[in-house]
Amino acid sequence: MNRWSLLKDILLTGTGIAVILSQVFSGHPSDILLVTGLALTVPSVAGHASALLTARTGPPSLPGGSSSPSSPPSQSQGGTGE
Repeated sequence: MNRWSLLKDILLTGTGIAVILSQVFSGHPSDILLVTGLALTVPSVAGHASALLTARTGPPSLPGGSSSPSSPPSQSQGGTGE
C-alpha cells in the first residue's frame, strides 16, 4: 500500500509539473492544460501539508521562543515612555 501511494504521488506530481512546464515554455499556453497540471499536483501537496501540520503538536523547538516575543514589546514600551 505504501509503494502505491509513493508511486501515485510521483506519477501525478511529475505529470502535473511536466504539463505546467510545457505550457510555461509554450508560445501559446492553454489555460485548460495549466489548470489540469495544477490539479494533478494539488492532491500530493495538500497531503504533505496536512501531514506536516498535524505532526506538529508540541511547542516550538526554541526554548526561549515564548519569552523572546514578550521582550521586544516591553522594550518598545520602555522606549516610548522615555
